[in-house]
Amino acid sequence: MRTALAGEAEALTRAMDAPAGVYEAHLAAQAGGRCTVLVAEVGGRAVGTGMLRRDPRDAVVRERLGRLPEISNLQVHPDERGRGHGTALVEALCALAAGQGGTRVGLGVADDNPDAARLYLRLGFAETGLAYADHYTWTDTAGVEHHAADDVRYLVRDLGQGSGPPR
Repeated sequence: MRTALAGEAEALTRAMDAPAGVYEAHLAAQAGGRCTVLVAEVGGRAVGTGMLRRDPRDAVVRERLGRLPEISNLQVHPDERGRGHGTALVEALCALAAGQGGTRVGLGVADDNPDAARLYLRLGFAETGLAYADHYTWTDTAGVEHHAADDVRYLVRDLGQGSGPPR
C-alpha cells in the first residue's frame, strides 16, 4: 500500500482500466491537499485504489453529519476482486484518517452495490439513516461526458476503541 505519486495518472488509468481523466482529477485533488489517494500493489502492479477526502463531497452529508474524512472512489481491478485488496484499502484509509486525527470516517454506498455494502458493514461501518441521490459527472473512454445519479446510503465507522454506530 502506498500513496499515489504525481505524474502516474496515465499508468493508473491503464492499470485500473479507468476512463481517461479520472486519475488526473484524483491526483490534482491530492496535489491541492483535498485528499490522499492510496494504491494497492501486488508485485509492483497496481491492483486497487482508494481516496480519503478531507471532508465529505456532498453538502447533504456535511449538513447532517458535519465534517469528517470520507472514503471514496474505491476501485479494485476486476481480475483481483475477492483477494482482500478492498479490505486492505479500506483498513489503510481508516488508519490514515485516524493518523490525521479523525475519530470517525464515512462513505456513501450505492443501493445497487450490495456487495460493497456487505464489505463495509463487515468492516465496522454502521448505517446513519442518511440516504440521498449522489449526482456526479464522468467521462467515458471516448471522451463523452455523462451526468449520472446514484441512490446511496451513508455509513460511518468509529475510529476510536472498537467499531460501532456513529456518535
